[in-house]
Amino acid sequence: MLHSAALHFNDTRPVGNQVAGIHVAVDGITDAFLRYALQQKFYCISPDEKMFEVFQTYAKRAGRRADDCEFLHETDVTRFAEIGCLLKPEPFISPFAWVRRQFDQKAYSICGISHTMSTAKAMETVGNCVANPMQSWDAIICPSVAIQNAIRALWAGWEEYFDERFGGVSKCLMQTPVIPLGIDCAHFARNRAPALRAKQRALLGIDDDTVVILFLGRLSYYSKVHPFPLFFAAERAALETGKKVHLAFYGYFVSQKFGEDFKSTARDICDRATVSFTINTEPDFPDGIWAAADIFSSPSDNIQESFGLTPIEAMASGLPVVISDWDGYREAITDGEEGILVPSTSPPPGTGLDQAYRYLTEEDNYGEYLAGASQATAVDLDHMTKSIVALINNPQKRKKMGDAGIKRAETFYDWSHIIPSYFALFAELAERRQKDKEIIPRGKGKPAHPSYPDPYTMFACFPSEPLALSDRLEAVHQSPAMLAELIRNRMNYFTPALMVPPEKLPMVLHAVRTSPDITIADVANVLDDVAYPTVIRTIGWLIKLGCLRRRKM
Repeated sequence: MLHSAALHFNDTRPVGNQVAGIHVAVDGITDAFLRYALQQKFYCISPDEKMFEVFQTYAKRAGRRADDCEFLHETDVTRFAEIGCLLKPEPFISPFAWVRRQFDQKAYSICGISHTMSTAKAMETVGNCVANPMQSWDAIICPSVAIQNAIRALWAGWEEYFDERFGGVSKCLMQTPVIPLGIDCAHFARNRAPALRAKQRALLGIDDDTVVILFLGRLSYYSKVHPFPLFFAAERAALETGKKVHLAFYGYFVSQKFGEDFKSTARDICDRATVSFTINTEPDFPDGIWAAADIFSSPSDNIQESFGLTPIEAMASGLPVVISDWDGYREAITDGEEGILVPSTSPPPGTGLDQAYRYLTEEDNYGEYLAGASQATAVDLDHMTKSIVALINNPQKRKKMGDAGIKRAETFYDWSHIIPSYFALFAELAERRQKDKEIIPRGKGKPAHPSYPDPYTMFACFPSEPLALSDRLEAVHQSPAMLAELIRNRMNYFTPALMVPPEKLPMVLHAVRTSPDITIADVANVLDDVAYPTVIRTIGWLIKLGCLRRRKM
């Protein structure tokens, strides 16, 4: 019976407080896989054993034993067939398809998970899936319909290009199922405790009569959320309701300058509403200030967003949410049930070609590319203000939406429900491996990747002539001891993995010494348990060292 999946693990969490959503997502996926996967053995595919040791710490944290884990090096591809599916918690999976093509493309599936699709790396790597040997039994899991549509639009552009360039019909056959990211709802349930609410409010200096609107996340108007709608709506709501309104930000500034920008804009706009900033390294609030809040709001307007974990975390914490009708955000809630969706608008297709060119030529860096798109994206200020006002004036509505959010988070977004969806996908991919037709199989004698050809084929014109199977060999240095002396110097034996094993070298010399008319083909037959290319390379090496001499027929 095949193991359902092995996790590709490469811990890239940043040092310090600047944790992005992708780091939270990958960390959550790893923990949830280890916690909820119905497997006896947990295979870790990673670049080195040091990384495997980190994986084992994750496993122990998830309630597994270190002995439940097994290390597979990224190059140990022939063993991947034992597991059924390689799961990488990122979308960068194309290189694994080329490696698989060296052996058996039906041996296992390759499955990635998409996050932001706005980086050059993501667009290039996922776009390359059209040209790379991805099969119908491979997949990129999309956290939202919005990201699924973005990936399909990217592929459509490449397919159109290939069709026009080469003729014919190009089609990426990979699967793009929508499976949302998850959270540990039990972790956020503690934010609903009245005692924690009182404690956090006391530490923040907020009284019981104040309505707190919370934004939690990276504090960047370039690459996350522009705060203007929050400042505007909070101030208008304070004026219209006559109530004390406190807009609380929790997270980190990507730079000191961004902090100054946020604070100066807040001072310019907010007079009646209070604005505060709590940095995520403050020891009193290691897990956020969810408990102190009454409303969560995030008017996302940035194309780097893919799903949005914070609205889910807010619902699990019992908060009503006011969020923009934007990408995966709109899938998080049912408008009017767990919260309110605020309409958004951006320029139509075709009006950003100059921005794309600036990004291509690196005239704009990633942050500038994101900021350029965000700057022309608007969230309906009147709708947002009315939504905030309605919730401030109606505590019962806040409670009703908060309760509905708890139910939705626990029903749809807890990792205990998400991981089984992954395994249902793995089963579907396994069925496809059995019934679907393989595309672009590797031809006999062909390399797995056209850009990594056999060096003796690509550079065949370099030598005077190649070795031939009919070439006869004669021994020059007949003693194996003389060869042993030569290869003690590393420069004479620096790629041993490509050669006949040392213990078999005397067999080669003996065969040549005792058979005066022996050919290269004959030597290959003597070493019938060694791959033919290995024998040929070894003979070329022995000729190089002067141990053998070649005589053409």
